[in-house]
Amino acid sequence: MGKVFTDIVDVFKRNSNQATQLIIINLVVFFGFTLIKFGVGLFPDALLTAETVSRNYLTGSSFMELIRHPWTLLFHPFTQDGLFSMLFDLIIIYWFGNMLADFIGGRKMLITYLAGSYAAIVFFMLVWGFFTLLNKELNFNGFLYGASAGGFALMYAYVALNPESEIMFFTMRIKTRLLVLALLVLSIFRNPPLGVLDLGGAVFGYVQMKLLRTGINLTYGLERFSIWVTEVLQPKKRSVFRKYSQNKSVDKGKIIKFSEFNKETIPTEEEIDYLLDKINKGGYSSLTNEEKNRLHKASQSAD
Repeated sequence: MGKVFTDIVDVFKRNSNQATQLIIINLVVFFGFTLIKFGVGLFPDALLTAETVSRNYLTGSSFMELIRHPWTLLFHPFTQDGLFSMLFDLIIIYWFGNMLADFIGGRKMLITYLAGSYAAIVFFMLVWGFFTLLNKELNFNGFLYGASAGGFALMYAYVALNPESEIMFFTMRIKTRLLVLALLVLSIFRNPPLGVLDLGGAVFGYVQMKLLRTGINLTYGLERFSIWVTEVLQPKKRSVFRKYSQNKSVDKGKIIKFSEFNKETIPTEEEIDYLLDKINKGGYSSLTNEEKNRLHKASQSAD
């Protein structure tokens, strides 16, 4: 058990895989509040009830409910509508989160997920509020679940970057855009209010990536803030530069850069950390050809 906890802590300390971090946080929030509601349910006459717990961590569907419980926004991106919904969301995060991170980096992927889940709230209140004005019977008093909306933001962000990509679905190869479209339509027909919420996440993810390709970054402020938080919470990593001296000549203390390491040697742990950190920030495409070769050599040595 201690080894599992150590591995989980290491995921956040190394900050090497944001998709895994999202999965862990979603699991902790889901099972944590499930246990709390189960615990308070054992005392039916207590002042604290399962309904009270839900109202204090799940985002309400009305603007006034959100004003009364603003702290629910902290948990919103990690909330699911049941166990099967959670399993679906985690698969989407693992699958599309990792693929998207390969193109735009883990930090941008994480922020796309979070911003998509929050943008979906605004989208829902505007669109569903308009429907309610047209038909009072459409009034919805349930809760909004952000993990699904964040997952749709990841899916449609990936499709925006790779519209012609294909994916294996059981034994068939189909266009990724057709799969995510089918999932969105299914979500809307299964539960129209929550389907509109998912549509909001999908719209944000798609628009965000299309604008990003033109140089407009809707989440620039969030990215700068996340970089500042990371620098405050995490100690500075050791530099990948090192001092090297062959003898006591004038070359003593010469700084050898990453690109000047012996290309025939197996990459060191510092070099690998440097490469992974660079991929995490800018995606695999940010590596030079030489750096890609070094990473490939490291993977071969690991095998």
